[in-house]
Amino acid sequence: MILLSALSSIFISFDYIKGQKLYSFEYTILILFATLSMLFIVSSYDLISMYLAIELQSLSFYVIAAFQRNNEFSAEAGLKYFILGALSSGLLLFGESILYGLTGITNFEELTKLFNLVSVFTGNAVSEGAIEMTGVAPLAAWETSQGNAIAVGLLFMLVAFLFKISAVPFHM
Repeated sequence: MILLSALSSIFISFDYIKGQKLYSFEYTILILFATLSMLFIVSSYDLISMYLAIELQSLSFYVIAAFQRNNEFSAEAGLKYFILGALSSGLLLFGESILYGLTGITNFEELTKLFNLVSVFTGNAVSEGAIEMTGVAPLAAWETSQGNAIAVGLLFMLVAFLFKISAVPFHM
């Protein structure tokens, strides 16, 4: 689906590029880099690899936003997009660092196991099998402050993703 969308975007944009007299091959290469990074995002198994793939995609989109060098609106759009992207990248890294600092895990599979233990265990009882399975105590056995801090880390990550996809109310 990603590859078909990228190819259709490239074919649709040929008339626009000719109409605007932008005879440069960089546009197609930037679209292909963004497509490659989308494929990296889909295949990432770790918070760090996901972050790097998102940044590669964002870098391509910053350049595409400021692609018309002689147009001041294009340069302004690229600069604003870069500043908001840097803000959302900082929020994403901060959320990931909180999550890693409290759990010691960046792998999606291990995080899923850890968060699924919350629904299995209730109260403060810690099962030895649960600790062996993930290497850490389940969230139900953690202090309330640690659970709240993990929720804050996940909230930072959610806000960063909403900034990245320009969802309401972060679209301005």
